[in-house]
Amino acid sequence: MSHKKTNILIVDDDPGIQEIMRIVLERQGYRVHIAEDGEKAISRFLDVGPDLVISDISMPKGDGFNVAILIRSKEGKEKKTPILLVSAFYDDQGNRDNAERCGADAFLSKPFTQRQLLDAVEGLLDG
Repeated sequence: MSHKKTNILIVDDDPGIQEIMRIVLERQGYRVHIAEDGEKAISRFLDVGPDLVISDISMPKGDGFNVAILIRSKEGKEKKTPILLVSAFYDDQGNRDNAERCGADAFLSKPFTQRQLLDAVEGLLDG
């Protein structure tokens, strides 16, 4: 699949993490959009209609679990946007299971390498 016009929404309250992910993804030809919290994530999701959402779990105004639930509730039956949840604090099987129950398609533990991020993104977009 060509990813040249693929829109990715990054939801993270840490400007440093936003910037790192933006740079890594834009170098691969992705178009990146940013939301700073869970509340802004839903309005950006509706505005952009991204092909993939990458959301931190722990952030203000709606955590990543809620973001996933709300995105799933806003989608039509014909489209299911892949959701990748990321976190530095929730790397255990229980939280991975919770991410899946909330509608996320994958989970990535911080810190992650550029290759791990790109592998996860490409796997979700090609999957």
